[in-house]
Amino acid sequence: MAQLLCIGDLNADVTVGAGDQIAPGSDTQGVVALAAGGSAANVAAGAAAAGVATRFVGVVGDDLLGRLLVDELAGHGVEVRPIVRRGAASRAIAALISSTGERSMVSDLSSATVLRVSDVDPQWFEGVDWLHLTAYSWFPDGGDDLLARLCGLAHERGIGWSIDPSSAQMLRASRSVQAALTAFDRAAVMFPSLDEAAALSGVDDPTESATRLLDVAETVVVTCGADGAVVASRFRPPFAVAAIDVGVDVVNTLGAGDAFAAGFIAARLAGSTDEACASSGLRAAAAAVARPTAR
Repeated sequence: MAQLLCIGDLNADVTVGAGDQIAPGSDTQGVVALAAGGSAANVAAGAAAAGVATRFVGVVGDDLLGRLLVDELAGHGVEVRPIVRRGAASRAIAALISSTGERSMVSDLSSATVLRVSDVDPQWFEGVDWLHLTAYSWFPDGGDDLLARLCGLAHERGIGWSIDPSSAQMLRASRSVQAALTAFDRAAVMFPSLDEAAALSGVDDPTESATRLLDVAETVVVTCGADGAVVASRFRPPFAVAAIDVGVDVVNTLGAGDAFAAGFIAARLAGSTDEACASSGLRAAAAAVARPTAR
């Protein structure tokens, strides 16, 4: 059975649903929930649900929250190899959910529970056919060396790898676009959202931005929300795939991109065409937006 290795973030998601207006200095009625999250962990859970043998490596603190996060992810059928950082607190992110389900996040990438080059163990790659990474592992200090090490181990073993650029705002504000393009170079698949593709390519049109990013990745899949996805490859003309209407209201877009990546990767590992991979990803994303949590 194909083996997927996901390396990256495992954290708690604190979601706050309060419509579109929060009363400054006072109270706003809404819904606050705590759930397990983390982009790389979400992909691992989604791929395992699709029947892929999946391994996850990430850092948690030496605390109750860390143990709960590890156990929750393992409960999805994922082989979890946690790195427990002694004396550190496990991470959480805050996600503000609008009335349309759109999420805005506050992420802390400065904590002690980010992956370091010194944490990397080549044994993680045993039996692995595919590596998935997110830019949340690249944004912190030391991220360039970390991605270079992980991708180098994948290349040495002939393992294809994918990257999710993760955040258009962080791409623009915390690191240079050229640094990102250098770090993501030689990816087999890149999964940018429409905003992330625009930040990396300098153009807003999804087909043109995907095509420009083929200098970095063999295949670029731009997710476009309700407009589906655009797939560009070095080996054929780009094409669009329409979103899937599941006939339910969008509850929460948190984790939708991760669900898409999981569905796409699962189909690719099964030997499917890019069209089938994109359709698989869109089905997974359609199911994800109907959930109140990321997984």
